[in-house]
Amino acid sequence: MRVESPNKPLTDDCAARAAVVGKLQNVRHVLCSPDGVLFCVRGGDLYRGPIPSNKDLDWFSMARRVGKDEWSGFKILFFHQDGELCATTNNGEFYKGPRPDNENVSWTNRQDTKKIGKSGWEQCDALFFAPDGDLYAVTKQDKIMKGKPPTTAQDCEEWLKTCTMVGGCGWLRLSHFMSFSPDGKLWSVDKQNGNLYSGIIPEDGRYLDNSQNLGSDYHQIPFLCFIKDKTIHNIIRFQFLPKEGKKGSENIEVIAEKIYTNTESSPVTYTFTFEKTLKVSSFFTDEHGFPLQLGAGITFKAGIPFFSQNKKSAEIKLGAAHNWSFTDSNETEVKFSSNSEVEVPPGKTMKLVASVVKTDLVVPYRAKVRTIFGSKIEMTGTWHGAAHYNLMVKQEK
Repeated sequence: MRVESPNKPLTDDCAARAAVVGKLQNVRHVLCSPDGVLFCVRGGDLYRGPIPSNKDLDWFSMARRVGKDEWSGFKILFFHQDGELCATTNNGEFYKGPRPDNENVSWTNRQDTKKIGKSGWEQCDALFFAPDGDLYAVTKQDKIMKGKPPTTAQDCEEWLKTCTMVGGCGWLRLSHFMSFSPDGKLWSVDKQNGNLYSGIIPEDGRYLDNSQNLGSDYHQIPFLCFIKDKTIHNIIRFQFLPKEGKKGSENIEVIAEKIYTNTESSPVTYTFTFEKTLKVSSFFTDEHGFPLQLGAGITFKAGIPFFSQNKKSAEIKLGAAHNWSFTDSNETEVKFSSNSEVEVPPGKTMKLVASVVKTDLVVPYRAKVRTIFGSKIEMTGTWHGAAHYNLMVKQEK
């Protein structure tokens, strides 16, 4: 899978220009939702997941299956601006509904999935929405039509009678890829020579005369789609903000205990020795205000937050750099040890108990990230974890 920015100067060698962000094999449909979620059909199954950012990653290893069996029966899959999925079947039906999220529920049989086209829609070689919400269709008659999308189970021929023809010929050839960019320009790829065009459709329908040729050989790419520049490619700079950290609820956690019984007639001194490693789970949330979605495998190194009993505040252990993950739960370790002596009187029993205070801890952070298109963005968020402190060893009779 490759990604390139349409805002950069384009050359004929699109494969060399585009950045490899992951592996995507044996698919029959590839599309991206308005909020940047990638959907792919493999076999008869539908998968969803984030845009990857690791060139060696098999996308299906991180994707989630959200539909089974029925998806090989669809001819065209595309999204409405409201985020709902639209699809035409090979037998001519047209559906619109919420994005699938459960592989065990048939999408076409869901109560909130509506059949908005009952027959004839397989004759459309391309279907897509304009930024203003109009539905565009490239028909088998080589025309491009636009109209308000159907809301009832309408026959395609009936719908076309309500449409406006915006182009009279030559459109089937351009339908290898066809989609509007956010600025309202129509992008298309010629099936024969692979030329990539971008431009407006004038009133006379002479699209190619009013478009810019942005490169060739794009017909060698099986699937093309627009995505938002919202996938974090890597972390440029990361900084915890411990002064703004806050403690949450606290509890006492026993980490070691030992019972000593003196059966002698004189006092006996015992040594209470232990070493305990405690594991702490944590995760990151972001409050950056940008519609960014984290790609797979985003890691960075930074110190470990802890609670300083002396300063009564959160601090960062800088000498213990940890390999953090933005997307997955993290696990860190903290070690406690003690070597204490206890004198047990004759005929008595003593119990030694070691405990620490465990507190929930939240620490804000600031980060500078680079997206897969190369944009540099400042973001903020919060680390949610815990801290252990105040080791105590007490004697109990």
